[in-house]
Amino acid sequence: MTQPDNKVQSLQIRQNWIQEDTEKIKEDHGLRNADEAFQALAISVIFDVDYEDVKPEEIVDGGQDKQIDVIRIEDDEERFYASVHIIQAKNTSGFSSNTLIQMRNGLDWIFGKRREEVELLENDKLKSKIMEIRDIRREYYSSNMALTAYYVTNGDSSNLSAEYIQERKTITDLYGTLGFDNFNFREIGAYELYELMNASQSRQRRIDIEIPIVYDVNRNSLIEYVSRDDKALICTITGQALAYLASGEPRDAIFDMNVRPFYGDRGKVNSDIKISCISDDSPKFWFLNNGVTMTCDRYELNRDPDSPMVKVYNAQIVNGCQTTVTIREANERNELKEDVKVLLRIYSTDSTELIEKITLTTNNQNRITDRDLKANDEVQRTIQHVMLEKYGLYYERKNKEFRSNTSARRSNTIPNTKAAQAYLAIVRRRPSVARGYLARIWADHYHEIFSNATVDDLLYTYKIYNYALRNGTQMARLETLSKDLRQNVIYGAFHISIDLGVGLHS
Repeated sequence: MTQPDNKVQSLQIRQNWIQEDTEKIKEDHGLRNADEAFQALAISVIFDVDYEDVKPEEIVDGGQDKQIDVIRIEDDEERFYASVHIIQAKNTSGFSSNTLIQMRNGLDWIFGKRREEVELLENDKLKSKIMEIRDIRREYYSSNMALTAYYVTNGDSSNLSAEYIQERKTITDLYGTLGFDNFNFREIGAYELYELMNASQSRQRRIDIEIPIVYDVNRNSLIEYVSRDDKALICTITGQALAYLASGEPRDAIFDMNVRPFYGDRGKVNSDIKISCISDDSPKFWFLNNGVTMTCDRYELNRDPDSPMVKVYNAQIVNGCQTTVTIREANERNELKEDVKVLLRIYSTDSTELIEKITLTTNNQNRITDRDLKANDEVQRTIQHVMLEKYGLYYERKNKEFRSNTSARRSNTIPNTKAAQAYLAIVRRRPSVARGYLARIWADHYHEIFSNATVDDLLYTYKIYNYALRNGTQMARLETLSKDLRQNVIYGAFHISIDLGVGLHS
């Protein structure tokens, strides 16, 4: 069977994710059908709000809606400026030129029809919004208005028919010459929807924080370095300041870009950190610890000797999670010594490539694996989100990620290592590789697995493998079982899983 190319497969996976999120919204909000839920999803991601925060009068969908579902007006009376957003959301897998023609007709009703014609509309909410837009236009004039029209589907915005493109040009040519300060027509498909959703999640977990620093005008207590658009600051902070910045909400958002979670204090490295910050060695902590590495969009340094501090925008600790959480826990137990000082490196850059290299090169206390480096990939984060939202299961994209989460019981945790192994064995028919070459999954086979597997694929194949392993382990305890058969049921779980998974697509 010929496999679809990666672009097509990637689109299908995202479309499946959108469908799953749509069903979840339908259940959570008690909506009538999937079409209404998809509309709610579109509104939420475009305006970056909870669906409950949308004003009922903004949803004009209904009889005589003229292919317009939502009209939102952002009116800035102080600036005499208004932004008008018009949305049509269709729970379909493509962009229809007929729908576009109907949207053009809807725009004509808003801006072109005579007032007495609008008054005859039976859709009161649409009529009210049209009148509001016209009142604003008369007061502010078109030059102080921005107009954006959105056509939202679960389709591929890069694959539009020639007729569609022609109809869109008709709209943009007309409304682009009517004197608006700005006019945009946007197609939003499966790719764009998920980009907006991920961006929204990132904004909700964004950390902007002021960090007090240890600064002495009479000593060289900090270093700044600038290279083109990138900046770096090396300074010292107190252990209490570090504990405070790691204690904010959302909890642990400061570690979102860290490739590994906190491992607990049972390992030697973390045990040593704990001892040195609560014992008589605390004054030497700065010398005994590698410190913390942080990235950000930008920082502002205040050298005022009375209140020296650095304000960090979109802060992320990419190295030093073990140090930070150990100090935070010691502080929460009132064991942290007041004289603990920590080396802090702050890198200001908009280069994701540089951030990845900083993460790799600054971490030398615990070995980084290929799996660690993939932990923050968009696909891993999305799988984790969908797995929890749809199934209430914890997809472990970082090693030991849910060790301290009491709700993430072992039976509810799906390690991405085992899920990837199971998919590679059952669907891709590589059981020997899956069992014997785990490290290669994250280097040689990562794209093969995660560019093709859906969330359901990963979950079902994991459950099949887990079933084979559990039953094989039970059989191996039977005294009547021969040695060879015992080894087969223990070490052949991935091979046995292939037969159990007959029927899954390949």
